Amino acid sequence: MKLTSKWLLWFVLVTVYASVIGGLFYYNLFKFVFDKKLQNEMVEMVRFRAPSLVQWLASRPKGAATFREAEIMKGLQRNDNRIRSLVYLNYDGSIRWHENTKFLGMSYADYNASVGFDSNAAVQAIRDGLPRAILTSNGEYYDMAIPLLAKGNAVAGVVNVTVSRENAQKLIQSSMVRYACGAFIMILLIGGVLYLFLLLKIIRPLGALKDSVEAVSLNNLTLSFPPRKDEIGGVAQAVSGLLVKIREDIKSMENVEIMTLEKEQRWWKTILAVTVPKGSRALVIDENNNILYTNFELKVPGKEKVHLLDIFDGRQQEIIQVVGEALENPTKVLRGTVVNKNVKCLVKAVQLPDDAGKNRIVLVLEPEK
Repeated sequence: MKLTSKWLLWFVLVTVYASVIGGLFYYNLFKFVFDKKLQNEMVEMVRFRAPSLVQWLASRPKGAATFREAEIMKGLQRNDNRIRSLVYLNYDGSIRWHENTKFLGMSYADYNASVGFDSNAAVQAIRDGLPRAILTSNGEYYDMAIPLLAKGNAVAGVVNVTVSRENAQKLIQSSMVRYACGAFIMILLIGGVLYLFLLLKIIRPLGALKDSVEAVSLNNLTLSFPPRKDEIGGVAQAVSGLLVKIREDIKSMENVEIMTLEKEQRWWKTILAVTVPKGSRALVIDENNNILYTNFELKVPGKEKVHLLDIFDGRQQEIIQVVGEALENPTKVLRGTVVNKNVKCLVKAVQLPDDAGKNRIVLVLEPEK
């Protein structure tokens, strides 16, 4: 898998993971903020009217609500469409006001048995003297109980409201949509910047380094790559160092090969001087028919290595044939005749064994007397 594909895969996985975690965090944050806002608005709405309500509760702690109290309760329910139902309770839990007059004066237990409260928020509010809000109907509503406190923080009564969360849910959904859009735009921006960085600082330099390495040949062991002060530059410098070592090793090997060849030529000079008759021409040939040594002056312009065919043309096939037979029959002396420069010569060829794995053929041309 290419580097860009791996980067894209990891970037997608990381961004999806971060988006999901961030989405859960912000969803719960929005839910807390907007639900808390809803609860505070309900509490403040009741507390704004609490002084008047507490005054009437003090004058008549039990029984049904006064006309003014009933008007306040009706106004609360009529002016706020979030309120689904409202029950006004005395400190003992009896019904002080209800939109259905048949429940007026009914005890908490009887009302709970016949109609039923959505939760026990009213009981908790009377007991603790603090507002209580409990989710009901699968999170669609809050059952809220807001205590009315008299002097000494004694609970004089409770306003129990069932409040819809529809507006809060719409705000949460709207905020999550904005979060998703913002997160998507941020991912695109960050991803684009990171991809440009990856492309300009990593992918293209690596491609250039690859092309430079592919351009290296045995004839030119040099890496053509501009210097960089980063990891890619370090890799290029290491490759350049390796090429320098290879050049040095090749040069050392060439020097060794040259010295070996010179030593071998001196050896052949001595051997051929003793074994080859005077006036005869001798050549030492390797397994590729390259001429390693001659006992006569040999000049072929423009060539460092001289091939057997460079000095014997196609009309002298006998020599090539004798050499070929010598390669197939080591240590056996092969003979033939050939006309070389209008002189009839006896050709002798033999392949000498060599423990180093180098095949050497000695070719001798003796003019016939």
